[in-house]
Amino acid sequence: MVEQAPAPQDPVREHAARDHQELSAEDRSFARALTGHRTRTYFGDLDAIRKRKVLRVLTRNNSTSYFLYKGREAGFHFELGKMMAEELGVRLEMVVPPATRDLVPWLLEGRGDIIMAALDTRAPRIDRVQLTRPYLQTPLAVVVPADNSKTYASANDLSGLTLLLRPSSSSMKRLRKLSSSVQGGLDLRAARESLEAEDLIGEVADGVVPACVVEKRIADVELLHRSDIRIAYVFADDPVHSAFATRKEDVKLAAFADDFVRRHHKKTLFNIFYKRFHTSAKRASRLRSGDVRADKNGQLSPWDDTFRAVAKEVGLDWRLLVAQCFQESRFNPQARSPYGAMGLMQLLEGTAQEMGIQDPMNPTQSIQAGARYLKKMVRRYEKRGLPLKEAVRFGLAAYNVGAGHVDDARKLAEALGKDKNRWFGHVADALPLLSRPRHFRNARYGYCRGEEPKRYVSEIQTRYDAYVGLTDQSALLKPAK
Repeated sequence: MVEQAPAPQDPVREHAARDHQELSAEDRSFARALTGHRTRTYFGDLDAIRKRKVLRVLTRNNSTSYFLYKGREAGFHFELGKMMAEELGVRLEMVVPPATRDLVPWLLEGRGDIIMAALDTRAPRIDRVQLTRPYLQTPLAVVVPADNSKTYASANDLSGLTLLLRPSSSSMKRLRKLSSSVQGGLDLRAARESLEAEDLIGEVADGVVPACVVEKRIADVELLHRSDIRIAYVFADDPVHSAFATRKEDVKLAAFADDFVRRHHKKTLFNIFYKRFHTSAKRASRLRSGDVRADKNGQLSPWDDTFRAVAKEVGLDWRLLVAQCFQESRFNPQARSPYGAMGLMQLLEGTAQEMGIQDPMNPTQSIQAGARYLKKMVRRYEKRGLPLKEAVRFGLAAYNVGAGHVDDARKLAEALGKDKNRWFGHVADALPLLSRPRHFRNARYGYCRGEEPKRYVSEIQTRYDAYVGLTDQSALLKPAK
């Protein structure tokens, strides 16, 4: 028997909707301009990914796969995706659909290149994709409240116990089949699709439902930091095998992904990442605390209110300022660089005074000065006719290395036949050449460590994309034409 459960609380999705309502029209417009590329659809095999210089990984937002922690991206599948992107020499972009059932459709629609999300090899629509060899194996487990002391020695003992699970999961299909052989059948209740396994366990702990069925590895992680649940029964004879998935036509990517699993499965880095997000009790407890998970409560930094207020004052998206602040100081208000930069936004004393503040070590003043200076740099390029997304990228580069060096790189890019008004693939590639004598000798502002601003802009863009995607799910729902 399968029933639809009453709509349970879903803090992740409820927050996403609430945060979206709080965003101003200006913030939404700004985010669309800078992150519109994330809603575009792309098809193409490994060569196309290398040419585009981005690997888009479809995954899930939960406490093991992918999440935001103290302003940075983290998670088991994030680390594996980063390893793969580094091997390919491209940038990593994590894409989170609204629900697990959307992973395969989004892949087929060209909204991602590969699925890394503990995808069950017997998941719905799995015949439409190409799977790698499995890299995870775990049985399903029945989780009940800790005060449920009943012994469940066999599946027959589960009869009469309401079991909550996602309706589109392969687990539902397995248990429906098992139900026919259980005396009295199984009472299967369908959860909302957007809920993650940890959310189902939360429903059990809160007394909303008497039991749920999840992968045992997830239940084991939850048991590292909570004592209000227990594993009552394990379906040991029918484990879940998980694999990466690509489109069938992407033959080279499929072969590369399968070889990636072959080379890394249960090897040093794989084991380090797995243990980091599955077996550390201290980390498990810390990662689930509400004040550091931006995807749970919307908080990106300890100074979000200040970032919001200052961003409104200067006309920038507050999430961009937070992404830049993390890049500058890792949110350390006492940070100092060997070159004299200070505080959260790493300002030189002269720049801070120019922006009208006296104490760059004061978090509020540092944010104010940093935002004003970034806006000044953005306006510099807007006045030259660049669209907002390019003006912001050039502005970030100028903040990091100085507008003079950026202007030198624009001239060099034009001389090399590139577009001086486009950052990625054009001026970003010209800037590192200013560290070579044959180029910096002819540049007005001379030598420049060009790899640093190139990396600076790229990492801030990627982090900002993640902030928008995980704090405003609606930003990714409609693919661009």
